[in-house]
Amino acid sequence: MGKGKYTLRSIIVRCVVIMVGVFITAYGAEAFVLANLGSDPVTAFVQGLSKVLPFVHGDFGMAMNVFNVLCFVVILIVYRKGIGVATVLYTFTLGTFCSMMEPWIIALIGPTPSMVTRVILVITGTLALGVGLGSYQAAGYGAGPSDGFNQFMAKTLKMKLKWWRMEIARQQNMPAYVVFQDATLREIALVKPQTEEELHRIPGIGSKRLSMWGKDILQLMDAFTATPV
Repeated sequence: MGKGKYTLRSIIVRCVVIMVGVFITAYGAEAFVLANLGSDPVTAFVQGLSKVLPFVHGDFGMAMNVFNVLCFVVILIVYRKGIGVATVLYTFTLGTFCSMMEPWIIALIGPTPSMVTRVILVITGTLALGVGLGSYQAAGYGAGPSDGFNQFMAKTLKMKLKWWRMEIARQQNMPAYVVFQDATLREIALVKPQTEEELHRIPGIGSKRLSMWGKDILQLMDAFTATPV
């Protein structure tokens, strides 16, 4: 056991790090919900699920479990290699930890927290999300289900961008890297720009490249978002 890439001890340590990271992430998510000062798109979607799904009874944590399981099933079908131990642990424990956190946080801040308290919740929640997500991802055992889905979409889009770049390079008889370097394509795939202004902000896309290929890239973005993967 001790001679491979991962020893039993290192696996246990990494799993502990993952669980600690998920626990911290749960605080961050629940803090945003209880602060009631706005949420990120995923949290807002899960809040909506908690209100429309009758079997979750308004429980944000249970709705988070439903959301993560749905994302996990999608990844299992389209991007199985993106699944790791961290993906499984995150999928089936984050919502439970959120449900555990809610009464603890309410007991600490009271049923009607002041604006200052709510702002503190947002600040600490933001820090917790950063630390928690970084912790479980640093273990190297896979990403959370929604992150895994985003990675799959980015990889799929990057392949489409590479095929487009190869065709442009062939047509104009130039090396592919002259069109766009790999780092630039990777950033395009992650950002998914929808306007020329957003495209221009990506490193490696100056005014010349924008004028030459900006419309092509944006058309590819439109086609990608409009077509089922």
